[in-house]
Amino acid sequence: MSDSLQVAQTRKVSLRFILVVPFVLQIFAAVGLTGWMSLQNGQKAVNELADQLRIEASNRIATHLDKYLTTPKQINQVNLIAIDLGLLDLNDLKKTGQFFSRQMQIFNVGYINYASRDGAFIGIERLDNGKLLFNEYLRSNPHLTSIYSIDAQGNRSHLEKVETVPDAVQAESWYADAAKVGHPVWSQIYQWDDKPEVLSISSSYPLYSKSHQLIGVIGVDLILTQISTFLQNLPISASSQAFILERNGALVASSGSERPYQVINDKAQRLLAIDSQDPVVRLATQKLFNHFGSLQRIQDSQPLSFELNGKRQFVRVTPWQDKLGQLADCRGCARVRLHAGDRYQYASHDFAVSRCTRDRHAHRASDFSTAGQANFAGHHCC
Repeated sequence: MSDSLQVAQTRKVSLRFILVVPFVLQIFAAVGLTGWMSLQNGQKAVNELADQLRIEASNRIATHLDKYLTTPKQINQVNLIAIDLGLLDLNDLKKTGQFFSRQMQIFNVGYINYASRDGAFIGIERLDNGKLLFNEYLRSNPHLTSIYSIDAQGNRSHLEKVETVPDAVQAESWYADAAKVGHPVWSQIYQWDDKPEVLSISSSYPLYSKSHQLIGVIGVDLILTQISTFLQNLPISASSQAFILERNGALVASSGSERPYQVINDKAQRLLAIDSQDPVVRLATQKLFNHFGSLQRIQDSQPLSFELNGKRQFVRVTPWQDKLGQLADCRGCARVRLHAGDRYQYASHDFAVSRCTRDRHAHRASDFSTAGQANFAGHHCC
């Protein structure tokens, strides 16, 4: 009888087990699936939010960068109108310099200058500390530069020093490139011969008489260190970073503390981004080369990502081109933006890829190519 009772209890337990376990498994499966779907949906929502923030930051910085890079051309166009209307007499270097210095007080650029075909030159330079200097070459001695301080009204003040330059200003590529092609051009990034720590890029416009004879060239420079300052002041989050590259991977400017060059034996040597001490700049650039093979292949905005210290870094690369089609050697430039995220916490890193290069006193125009076409061929004035 005891055996019969044991068998009955076993059957009873087995029946209970058979009835209960499937319900428990269903509950566990439902809860697990719900949790997994919630996690996936949450992760998807976070990723979508992060991508939306990247796009918004990208568009915001694009607006500021477009405005900044358009300023040199706008200044040149204003000066062309002033020349046409007779408001700016290029033969009066002192007055022209005063006019340029007033513009330098308004616009955030590094240099505004004019050089005539016969050797005269006037240029207003902005130092990194914001101080303005009045630089002048006279027709009688085009190899001698007189440098003056400037007062608050933009007037030339006392003479600070006189320097001898090896080449006439017409041999400098910012002048000769524009004179050679006969239309507005962006120069390549170039090093100043008298200041090897200075690298800049110039928007240059040739001036012609009604008889189509070259009168001279006007230009506006953006200095690399000052471009970095511009990037540092962009309205992005405190954890954000911005930097600009050439298409060959050379660093142009950065919102970080790292300079885009090194001075070796009194000559500036460009810094490749893959050799940067900044891990974000270095790894992001390496990711771009690994993904695209060449930065020349970047044609449209694309998201990328890489790992840094165990955290996923999100990247967005966006091609950039001068709206007027005049950024000759920068045609098809790309602006890259990174956003590093860890679940619900995000940091953004923004940088641009550009392909502009050149050299001021140290290089002549024959050393450089002038790719691209402008909207008009030169400017004619009286």
